[in-house]
Amino acid sequence: MVNPFMKKIMRPTVDLGRCSKCGGCLEVAPEIFRFSESGGYIEICDLDYYDRDKVEEAMKLCPEDCIHWDD
Repeated sequence: MVNPFMKKIMRPTVDLGRCSKCGGCLEVAPEIFRFSESGGYIEICDLDYYDRDKVEEAMKLCPEDCIHWDD
């Protein structure tokens, strides 16, 4: 049974088709974003909590506007 009082974790996502791999998100929030050497793309770290301020700063700095909150 799902607890109705538990909040859904807001998780950021990266639109890999639009991402230019500029690395701005890695500079702002390396604990949230990482570069996959094997895949050659930016990925989201698997965390229990994502700092909203850091994610939104990364969103603002993203030249491709490819970072969003997953619904």
